[in-house]
Amino acid sequence: MALSYKLQLAYYIIIALTGLIGNTTTIIVFSQRRLRSLRSSFFLTCLAATDLVFIFILIIALLDELQAPVMTVPVCLLTIYFSHIASFLSSNFTLAYTTHRLIAVLFPIKVTTFLKQRTNRILAITLLIFACVFYSISFSVTTTKLRTNTTNIVHCEEDPDKPLLFPFLVLDTLFTFIIPFSSISIMNLTIVYKLQTKLTYKYKLSTASSTAPMISPSIKSSTNSSGQSMTDNIQISQLNNGNNNNIPSESHHLLRQQNRSFLCVRPTQRYKRINNNNRSSPYLPTQQHTPLYQQNASMHIRSTRCRGTASAKTTKMLLAASTVFLVFNLPYHLLLFCFLFIKKQPPWMLDAVNIARLWFFASFCVNFFVYAICGQRFRNEVVRLFCCSFIRHCFGRHNQKRLQERQNSIYMSHRLLPISWSRLSHSN
Repeated sequence: MALSYKLQLAYYIIIALTGLIGNTTTIIVFSQRRLRSLRSSFFLTCLAATDLVFIFILIIALLDELQAPVMTVPVCLLTIYFSHIASFLSSNFTLAYTTHRLIAVLFPIKVTTFLKQRTNRILAITLLIFACVFYSISFSVTTTKLRTNTTNIVHCEEDPDKPLLFPFLVLDTLFTFIIPFSSISIMNLTIVYKLQTKLTYKYKLSTASSTAPMISPSIKSSTNSSGQSMTDNIQISQLNNGNNNNIPSESHHLLRQQNRSFLCVRPTQRYKRINNNNRSSPYLPTQQHTPLYQQNASMHIRSTRCRGTASAKTTKMLLAASTVFLVFNLPYHLLLFCFLFIKKQPPWMLDAVNIARLWFFASFCVNFFVYAICGQRFRNEVVRLFCCSFIRHCFGRHNQKRLQERQNSIYMSHRLLPISWSRLSHSN
């Protein structure tokens, strides 16, 4: 019994320290400018702050277990009040960023119109106000009992004899467990199905493009006339397609591209020819210039691919975070839901609740590791943050001394400058 109690205290200490360091680092990292472009970063920061509040509540409970005189009447009431708020906000912030990812996957073009930082702030403030107002009912259903007559340390719990407790717990279970968990599960399955469909489509498209015949017409030099270059391209496309009589639709597409390229290139070439004719020397192009619209199109394709890759990585990271949230929170909330409707609980259920509570406490410090494992940008920011702090700690004093010496030298040089000028004037 004593060994299990010590192990439980050690587990609480590890959870508290890991949660303090991990959630504080998460708040700092997601507040950086490089990660503000991530549309769900605001809700991830709010979730880390909520987890940090619950970690402080866990520290207060740990100090009470160690016989520290911290559990007074106001601390007891506020602990229960903020624990309800933290549990509610944790579930709904997870639901919020999962909804963000679902919208980004289903409507990637309209995601900028739907998901804005102002909308995120309004939603977060609305959830916070609702939680603060609704869970103020916990003050009326909580009772306190003095542990000893000599101190003001109390033991507080929610009184089952009060009639308002049962509807309060039912609504709390509805807002914290049933609606968020069912919605997150459905959204995660939808995101996985959509990603799997996209992967299957890309695989079929790649196999189809690898088996299709390639058309590679040679681009003639700009010194030839437009009619001759177009006929040469038509002949080459006909030879590649194996049709000498009819021009296929792909060659028409190539002709349209060539016409656009001639429209882009010909004014500059005509200007060069006029200048060269005035100099009585023929125009000989040294190198072939790529049209401007082709460069812009290639840059647009590259940027679109980069954004698509970053969005897919963010989707996988947030999908992993919401799945981990379900795994760590589902057993405890499910057992509490069963406790509402079972009057006589068997002893194994009490043991299961205690084990599930330990598993539930770990959910408030595990998000940092999920972000670090699944998020490359988050991991790079954490490494950059710790490296910068280490360098500042190691070389800060030396740099401060060098800077102070440099400032002193500059100050002394400015003070000696008028004296030197006065000496020169006296000598003259």
